[in-house]
Amino acid sequence: MGAILGSVLVLGVTVACEPTLRQETGVVMEVESPALGQVDRFRLLTTDGRTLAFDTTSLTFRPEFPASHLAEHQLIGDLIVVTYRQDGERLVVTQLDDSNGPGH
Repeated sequence: MGAILGSVLVLGVTVACEPTLRQETGVVMEVESPALGQVDRFRLLTTDGRTLAFDTTSLTFRPEFPASHLAEHQLIGDLIVVTYRQDGERLVVTQLDDSNGPGH
């Protein structure tokens, strides 16, 4: 019984240490792109009127949402969905999608 309780306790601590993923939907307002095909940061105007700055330096862009796609969304004004985790003050992006779902 003690071994089972210990295992459950360790599992609970491990889960508690995992970062909580959050999502925001909005319009891309600004893109910081130091090189072609690379985006380090962007600002999003959320659907409820907040402006958030997101960090994409550790994001591996997917073929269905390449880095250049952010600039397209900025020009067109289409909504995107940002999945991210908070790391101190940084909002670190883990995935980007078109607002109508993954891909186009």
